[in-house]
Amino acid sequence: MVRHDRGRKGVRKVGAPKPLGKALRRLKRLQRKLSRRGVRDKTGRLVERTKNYEKARLEVAKLHRNVRNIRLDFLLKLTAELVRVHPVIAIEGLNVAGMLKNGHLAWHIAVVGWSTSRALLKAKAKLRALRLVKANHYEPTSKTCYVCGHVLYELPLSTRKGTCPVCGTNHRRDENTAKTQVRLGRWLYDLIASSAGSDAYGGEHCGGMEIRSASTSS
Repeated sequence: MVRHDRGRKGVRKVGAPKPLGKALRRLKRLQRKLSRRGVRDKTGRLVERTKNYEKARLEVAKLHRNVRNIRLDFLLKLTAELVRVHPVIAIEGLNVAGMLKNGHLAWHIAVVGWSTSRALLKAKAKLRALRLVKANHYEPTSKTCYVCGHVLYELPLSTRKGTCPVCGTNHRRDENTAKTQVRLGRWLYDLIASSAGSDAYGGEHCGGMEIRSASTSS
């Protein structure tokens, strides 16, 4: 996860915990144990739950709960810090459901809870009456140079570094995307100032950008 802190050291990468990866071996062992408990027919289908089956089931459930709590604790703290520090927040509206169909990306996306973090951020921004800028997933934020605004025609997902052919700036893909999102936030500041603080722009699409007013009056 990458964030841009204008008042600190520019772009700061936040490493998300992956508790499921660490607990996977134990989870497999507990699930195999669960599959041997209880009264089963010849096909292995569970017929009757026994005390040992319930004990094994609770062990699996507790492990799942611990994994969920670790992930949720990180997301709650991160989103709380973001809404406390930044009056305007820009996020990228990725097609998470579509990306989960990619076998190479699905595991890495699912274990960090992208959808959950976005939902928490929206809820907390609304609670604090902040502005949330969301770029739709067709907007070329990764291909756009944050310095000169040049948009590359093509940028494969495997390319993590590059140089802008116009201004010569060296980019890291994730950092460039974060800085491009900051440009959206600054643009929204100007938009709010020009509209004298009105919420007339909440929910509109302007130049491919979806502006979500997170104020309580919207």
